[in-house]
Amino acid sequence: MDNSIAYQIGEVLGAVLVVAIVVGVLVLFIIALVKSIKTGRKGWIITASISGIPIAAFLVLFLLSMALNISRGGASAPIFGASSGSVSDLLTASMTPVPGSNIGYQISYPMIDSWKKLDPSNGAFDQLYNFHDAYLGVIAEGIGVGTPQRICELSQKNLTSAQPMQIDSHPWLTYDATATVSGVDLKYRFYVFADANYTFQIISWTGPGAFDKVNPVFDRVAQSFKLPK
Repeated sequence: MDNSIAYQIGEVLGAVLVVAIVVGVLVLFIIALVKSIKTGRKGWIITASISGIPIAAFLVLFLLSMALNISRGGASAPIFGASSGSVSDLLTASMTPVPGSNIGYQISYPMIDSWKKLDPSNGAFDQLYNFHDAYLGVIAEGIGVGTPQRICELSQKNLTSAQPMQIDSHPWLTYDATATVSGVDLKYRFYVFADANYTFQIISWTGPGAFDKVNPVFDRVAQSFKLPK
């Protein structure tokens, strides 16, 4: 067999193995998390904590790659859609609904052609868009952890106080977080919801200097969210 063909086959098999491992760890984490919440048993709590470490590392690496894109693309060609637009335009433009990939939720974006749809297949997001150096993604899970407050309790690091809000006539919580990734300062806004059936997180972020300007757009998009019927 030609060495190049053998090398390509090895790459494919390696990729399949990595995906299988990641999916297996994710399934174990979800099961252990739900069991630990329902039973409170120490064994499930330890299992959820251990299996959550590689998932957290994977998410950090994903956010790191996004941060590097921000730092490298600041002075280069635009990385958004065909129509550039401005932040003020996004506050009054008509909204275009985008459905979830695997769960029947819906979220809308103003001037959808001004947003670039990113490939979320290598991360935790169900969908991910960016406008200039602002990013917004949705994490959707068909497993409920109870309440939005429970999600906040599971992610207490680097948070300011969570605030209640209504989205689609349901109670959500929103909170901000800051992080420095590879020397790049980022500011995040989270919108979280959970009930007995679903868990949703809308995560938006940009640089701290642009956060206050773009934040009304983040709020407008989040407020458009529609839960599965």
